[in-house]
Amino acid sequence: MTLLSRRHLIACSCAALMAAGLTLPHSLPAEAASAESFISSVGNKVLAAARARSGSQFRSLLRQNADIPSIAMFALGNYRSKMPRSRQSEYFGLFEKYISDVFVNNATKLGGNALDIKGSKNTGNSVIVTSQVQFSGRQPMPVIWRLRSRGGGYKIIDVSIEGVWLAIQQRTNFVSLLNQNNGNIDALFSFLKK
Repeated sequence: MTLLSRRHLIACSCAALMAAGLTLPHSLPAEAASAESFISSVGNKVLAAARARSGSQFRSLLRQNADIPSIAMFALGNYRSKMPRSRQSEYFGLFEKYISDVFVNNATKLGGNALDIKGSKNTGNSVIVTSQVQFSGRQPMPVIWRLRSRGGGYKIIDVSIEGVWLAIQQRTNFVSLLNQNNGNIDALFSFLKK
């Protein structure tokens, strides 16, 4: 497996697990425990969707729970200002579809048996939840979740698998594509529509 395909797989794995975030009530004393309980519950639903190879289940979780607009705009890097407001909604939809398609294509590699929560901490502007995906017959896969306050609750804004953060990896991929096409946003739209 080449480095690029390994990174793509890891990024795809992050995308698959990213959907496990959902808004949580904001309660400072119980914040970490609530985040852990919720990630455990919803994360296991994502793994079930992977075992079932259900793109519709995953996309529903993604749509409801991940902060797609923030992640998608971050993925544009310095090209963020080139995204016309009139096309942002289309871009967010294509980004969501892209992540969902990657999930389906890699579902057999991602369908672990359970998600075990290892701990959490409040970093001031986010809550970090550490976990491991358990598999039969292979090593657990470490997963770190980053939640941020949104509208009185929380949403997943990033996920790291084996040290690779989804949002940063997608930014690397998208900026590279845009660099190769002189910053032409239409090239990214074409890529996402494939």
